[in-house]
Amino acid sequence: MSVAMKQDQQPYYVGIDGGGTKCRAVMFNHKQQVVGTGLAGPANVARYGIRALHAMVDAVHDAIQNSDAGSSLHCEDLHVSAGLAGANLSEARLQLNEWRHPFKCFSFTSDLHTALLGAHAGADGAVLIVGTGSCAAALKDETLTQIGGHGFLLGDKGSGAWLGKQALTLTLETLDKAAPLNVLSEQVCKRFATHSPLALVERFNSAMPSTFAQLAPLVLQCAIDGDPQALKIVRDGADYLSTIAQEAISQSDGDLVLVGGVAQPISRWLSSSVRERIVAARKGPEWGAYFYQTKQHNMKEKSV
Repeated sequence: MSVAMKQDQQPYYVGIDGGGTKCRAVMFNHKQQVVGTGLAGPANVARYGIRALHAMVDAVHDAIQNSDAGSSLHCEDLHVSAGLAGANLSEARLQLNEWRHPFKCFSFTSDLHTALLGAHAGADGAVLIVGTGSCAAALKDETLTQIGGHGFLLGDKGSGAWLGKQALTLTLETLDKAAPLNVLSEQVCKRFATHSPLALVERFNSAMPSTFAQLAPLVLQCAIDGDPQALKIVRDGADYLSTIAQEAISQSDGDLVLVGGVAQPISRWLSSSVRERIVAARKGPEWGAYFYQTKQHNMKEKSV
């Protein structure tokens, strides 16, 4: 492409939502119209490091290939902004700041921040994120407050990964005859074609949270079917989620948007006071990332 053509080209923007299971990129033109989408692997930068960076580039490449612009666009033409799981941690921020990215420009914040910005189209409000991990957050007068979201090892109660871990723990206790027989444990054994505790431990001993989260639909279905042990797990997780969601609602003085693949399935077990404040998202987290970049750009222009 000639330099003249590049100079005449309208700007394109990409908003990225990078979570523990997948990375999604949405390309916008200068009219904020969606012109392409892309998908890649996990992008929790604190957990996956360089793999998360590669996932972002792959998702952007995929968005380019799926866009109306096609081969006339390249990474170096794009204004890219990302909301990333783990980006609130200092080590991850350092890696992102030092990254020699291939884009025209790149900005980032936490996936929690961009989810909030997108959910309420930049206005005040609350979100409850329940995917591979879990977290609630409030946005009030441009101040972000996070509740929960402390990661798989120390928190994320009620999340897909947490539900899967509880199911596996229960299954191991059942196989050791330390817990009564139950449908959920039998379904886990059926899923992996084994009744061997050792086989399950070897399979999951070094597994990532996203692998544990693959069991979440099974746990939720067993709870729907009335298995007491599955119901106990799900209600325990939902009670915690209700508590942090209510705190986010109170701090934002706004409504609540549910975000993440597990949020809707588990919502039936949330408290009634939380459920009555749930509204549909106005925009997606990818738009939230785009909006974050435009705000950052406007702030820089005002400071000059």
